[in-house]
Amino acid sequence: MAWSPSLSLLGYRVTLYLLAPALLAFSAWQAARAADSRLLWQRLGLLLPRRNDAPLWLHAASVGELMAARPLMAALRLRHPRLPLLVTTFTPTAARLARAHLPAGVEHLYLPLDWPGAVRRFLCALRPRAALIMETELWPNLFVRLEREEVPLLIVNARLSARTLEAGGWIRRLHAVSLKRVDAVLARSDPDAAAYIRLGAPPERVRTVGNIKYAAPPGEENAPPTDLGRPYILAASTHEDEERQLAAIWRDLQRDDYLLVIAPRHPGRREAILQQLRPQAQEVAVRSRAETPNDRTGIYLADTLGELEGFMAGAALVFMGGSLVPRGGHNILEPARLGRPILFGPHMDNFREESELLLAEEAALRVADIGELRAALQRALDGDPTIARLGHNARRVMERQGEVLERYLEAVASTLSR
Repeated sequence: MAWSPSLSLLGYRVTLYLLAPALLAFSAWQAARAADSRLLWQRLGLLLPRRNDAPLWLHAASVGELMAARPLMAALRLRHPRLPLLVTTFTPTAARLARAHLPAGVEHLYLPLDWPGAVRRFLCALRPRAALIMETELWPNLFVRLEREEVPLLIVNARLSARTLEAGGWIRRLHAVSLKRVDAVLARSDPDAAAYIRLGAPPERVRTVGNIKYAAPPGEENAPPTDLGRPYILAASTHEDEERQLAAIWRDLQRDDYLLVIAPRHPGRREAILQQLRPQAQEVAVRSRAETPNDRTGIYLADTLGELEGFMAGAALVFMGGSLVPRGGHNILEPARLGRPILFGPHMDNFREESELLLAEEAALRVADIGELRAALQRALDGDPTIARLGHNARRVMERQGEVLERYLEAVASTLSR
């Protein structure tokens, strides 16, 4: 018997219910760890506000998606000041960032687990006029319910990971079932648009709009540069083992006239990072402890949320973490917009388009390993003009991308006018 779309959806729902104890336990653990009971209840579609103002709902699963959505949210507030906005996230880290930085009047909630009952309760309470899903989130039960409630659904800045594209069997068929419910896939590039069509999105609903990460939030000033008393190199969004490798390089370079600032992707790893840094025999100051770097400080651990842009703005150079180890890298467009020289390692799979663009324009430098990274940092610290030019070129590249945001606003306006 052929495997029908309804059987794929049924199999998915059965799997979710079998996983219910594990999902509930994990959500309870996350809620306790984040000291945020809303996480558990709202993942069940409970303790939600009752909205009757038909908000435009935007979902950004984690920090990366939330940061990418900032220009769109700011532009919507300027263009449609009376339009109610609602933002959901899935991770507690993104929730903290959202509550700290969302514009006034924009409510934050947690996305429910993709159980039919939780999704139904969520939509009945909030009654959004349209749903904007950032980048890669494909939730079958949610998408089915949005179609049933006649809520327009757009995937914004759409991209797909290699793992999603390589999925086979009923999972791939399930993705196709989900994509049939989407009103528009607004892809960040032609390859991403083609990937969505291969996965099952109707071709007539897919179009390339551009990468919204290139857009600067309108009317928003850049964060002031963070001043630490002497120039510094920033290692941004680092992951496990990268801090150790960077500290070893910094010890070998022996540059007391500069600081190395390490801003981990997950600040909660502070104690583990400090354990790895201690054998390097360099004095470390920790921002979350209100420690101020002095003349003896070699490394400053910036383990706080919401301050990364200021550190980027003040850095002499930015090394993007998640790229020395196979984590796929992180967003290099923010330091590019600030005109900072950018280095990254060989693992930029999640930001391949962005990294290739900057490399082609001589606006960033890729290093293959820690040996090449050490040599590049040495050149930067010695004032090599070719490193300084990376920042000038990066700013120029970003200034050419100003039309992307307008195209997204037009697509959203078209949806709202239906």
